Amino acid sequence: MNSKERVQLHKGMDYVRRKDFERALEIFQNVIASNPEISEAWNNQGVALFGLGRIDEALESYSRSISLDPANLDALRNKAFLLRNQKRLQEALEVYDTVLEKGGDAIDLESTAIVLTAMGRLEEALHCLYLAREKLSLPRLEDEIEIVQKKILERGGQSGYEAGDDADHIEDNKIDDWTGR
Repeated sequence: MNSKERVQLHKGMDYVRRKDFERALEIFQNVIASNPEISEAWNNQGVALFGLGRIDEALESYSRSISLDPANLDALRNKAFLLRNQKRLQEALEVYDTVLEKGGDAIDLESTAIVLTAMGRLEEALHCLYLAREKLSLPRLEDEIEIVQKKILERGGQSGYEAGDDADHIEDNKIDDWTGR
């Protein structure tokens, strides 16, 4: 990527931060038109498309970014976040697993726990939250651990759990700024 392309990507992300997604999209599309091999441009285009509510196109952009650079954690995180928001939980979990395999952080573990909680896989979610807490001390992690522990106790050995019952409570405690990654 040359310096002009890099400047354009920064300019586009400035528009994203201002929530001027149309203008950001125009910039990212211009960068891609001049050099379609820039993984960051595809990822950023996905962010702008997501901001515009163009979910399928955003997903395609994230996938293209990942195909160009399979180690692009930003694109992987954004794709997982989008899938999670669309309640495509199994797909989101698979992408979060990839993020964690490639060196994800405590926030990625927390995000994985949110998906697992929504899927009713509470013990696995709790394990992810414990691992996240070992990496990063955040008060909200303690709150999320308490919520999941309470759900496990409430379930009391029952084999079934209504998927998603308490994921929204954890989601409320988590600020997921997808534009800040």
